[in-house]
Amino acid sequence: MKLLVIDSCIRGELSSTRRLLNRFLEKFGGEYDVTRLVLTELDLNPMDADELKKRNDLLSEGRSDDKMFKYAHLIKEADKIIVAAPYWDFSFPSLLKVFFEKTAVTGITFGYTESGSVGYCKADHLVYLSTAGGYIAGAHLGAEYVRNLVGMFGINNVSSYSIEGLDIDPSKREQLLEDGIVRILSAAKL
Repeated sequence: MKLLVIDSCIRGELSSTRRLLNRFLEKFGGEYDVTRLVLTELDLNPMDADELKKRNDLLSEGRSDDKMFKYAHLIKEADKIIVAAPYWDFSFPSLLKVFFEKTAVTGITFGYTESGSVGYCKADHLVYLSTAGGYIAGAHLGAEYVRNLVGMFGINNVSSYSIEGLDIDPSKREQLLEDGIVRILSAAKL
């Protein structure tokens, strides 16, 4: 089975979210064929008018096999998906939004019918992992955005796990992170 990991941990190995992701993969990743996309290592740029025109032209010609659609195909074909992104300004790093712009492709990840949109992705579960320096207090717009977007893709089972308050007291950071990881690993399923 294919597991797609979308790693939006901008701080790399210094990222608490990356540490959570790595431990999550140690526990759950062994039975899967894992593809890990580290977004900071990809050539991702916001979509501009030229790219949008190229995308629309390719799709109108039925050429959805172009390399420009590789991320959309990875999302479509994954059996399970993990998104790891730190909590930034009520959401997530902008690079993740740019990535999702590349995957929301009509005819690949979703389509339209007379009664609305229909998802084409085969994943039955997406796990969203996040850490926060402060407290989210139910305002994690990034997790909500991902839940709604992948719902349009046909992925309706989304689990979101966060560790909060890591920057409140630096002397407690490591213990809070470890306790949070243990809590998530005992509660989570993939």
